[in-house]
Amino acid sequence: MLDYLYDGSFSGYLTTLFYAYPLKEEVHIYREQTYSPSLLTISKWIPTEEDKADRVYQSILTKLSYNTLDNLYRLYLSEEEDAETLGLHYIRLCYHFDDQINLAKNNDIIRNVDLTCKRVWTEVHRFYGFVRFKEIGPLTFYAAIEPDHNILPLMMGHFKKRFSDQNFIIHDQKRNCAMIYDQKEIYIRYLTDDESHILSRAETPDAFEELFRTYYKATTIAARKNPRLQNNWMPKRYYKHLIELD
Repeated sequence: MLDYLYDGSFSGYLTTLFYAYPLKEEVHIYREQTYSPSLLTISKWIPTEEDKADRVYQSILTKLSYNTLDNLYRLYLSEEEDAETLGLHYIRLCYHFDDQINLAKNNDIIRNVDLTCKRVWTEVHRFYGFVRFKEIGPLTFYAAIEPDHNILPLMMGHFKKRFSDQNFIIHDQKRNCAMIYDQKEIYIRYLTDDESHILSRAETPDAFEELFRTYYKATTIAARKNPRLQNNWMPKRYYKHLIELD
């Protein structure tokens, strides 16, 4: 069995798909940062080649569909175990049977792709409401999150439209990266440990947070508390950055 390793970027993943797709032997794809070597497999490093990545991107877009490309991107962003390898099987299946194979919901590969993509989008929509901003400067706001999946790229359009007249930073502390908007452009930047530490200091409670906690507690009807239902919509793993639930 052969393990292909790449640098963790989407271009790197597409490059790896370019080289893994035609192979007849079993191939697994891993990010170099999280790979654990095994004596039973041979590992091979695949450097990112933008021309190869672009060929794969354009091929999926023109020969299959945007929906298939979007599914592949969400698999990549899920960062779930074996998601990249599932993406390889998925693309092979789509090219072999045509893009209409996505309608075959009884197929194990299609079903696993759909479930993974659904988990990613569910978390994206949850965080539209779970992000808690605090003002750290004039019209400049900061929020920290730790999602299960790498969802910042999928949240950019929503927050840019929602807060177009403000500067903001959404800091993914789990991945040491941040979505940054300066009222002109929005982008994602990977941070150094020092930069991440400096940003994290912005989480110091302030008077407005205390006021919001007081309001939340005052409006809560004790007789109508339903912890089980609340945890279904707002899982406990997200509580850390929800100031009203501290």
